[in-house]
Amino acid sequence: MTSTKTLKRKSIKTLKRILWERYFSPFIRQRDKGVCFTCGKKDDYRNMHAGHFIPRGSYSDTMFDEFNVNCQCPACNLFKHGNLGEYALRLEDKYGRAKVDELRARGRIVKKWKVEELEELIRYYKQKLKV
Repeated sequence: MTSTKTLKRKSIKTLKRILWERYFSPFIRQRDKGVCFTCGKKDDYRNMHAGHFIPRGSYSDTMFDEFNVNCQCPACNLFKHGNLGEYALRLEDKYGRAKVDELRARGRIVKKWKVEELEELIRYYKQKLKV
């Protein structure tokens, strides 16, 4: 007699959390080598944050956007609420005004994440992450 195992799919909320905590945030902090994008402070990437320019509201189209998320020290990300003035200047210097304007526009787009999209992003960032 053979039995079939039912695979329980994870919820979108759970997949977002897994993607952020295990893969995307560590990737961003490693990519930026633990250097704060807004003030230049350097530390071990595990002590830093992955800070958003456009806030990461739960339905934001820019939540997992590599241009929108950069390494930040806890002081800039938390106590200075993202240090957004400096963040904007540095983004413009690095990517240009058009990219910043595009991020702002996309930040107003409501994104309905799909399980398959999040699973694909998990696979992608798992592969990119240097463990």
